[in-house]
Amino acid sequence: IVHFGMSEEDMRLFMKQDFVATASDGGAKVPDISSVPHPRSYGTFPRKIGFYSIQEKLIPLESAIRSASGLPADIMGLKDRGYLKVGYFADIVVFNPDTFRDKATYDKPHQYAVGISHVLVNGTFAIMDGKATGKLAGKPLKKTDQTR
Repeated sequence: IVHFGMSEEDMRLFMKQDFVATASDGGAKVPDISSVPHPRSYGTFPRKIGFYSIQEKLIPLESAIRSASGLPADIMGLKDRGYLKVGYFADIVVFNPDTFRDKATYDKPHQYAVGISHVLVNGTFAIMDGKATGKLAGKPLKKTDQTR
């Protein structure tokens, strides 16, 4: 059963607001044919950036990226994260705007997005030239008292 709590029209209206962060309750998944996660586990951010921003031109690319990086970091009070600045942690996704799209569907949810060439987590390549490196440089982060 799939339940949609918001219409497409409302979702498009909300995502245009500069105070709305992109987030998902989809968890990190290891591809496993016995589980059937919601496609958002793989495609939330590529969907917003690749489809709604780049393809549909609903919001500027820089706004879509900020809603998925800087704004959530600000809301959570995550110091030195969310922006490309000297001295900040290097959490970076390098993608081709012509091909960056989500691929996960309800029928086939275990599909990674396409168009990503590199992913750096804390300055360490997790994906290099489109291939996983096996390096796990991430760690859980908690909300701090520095929220606005």
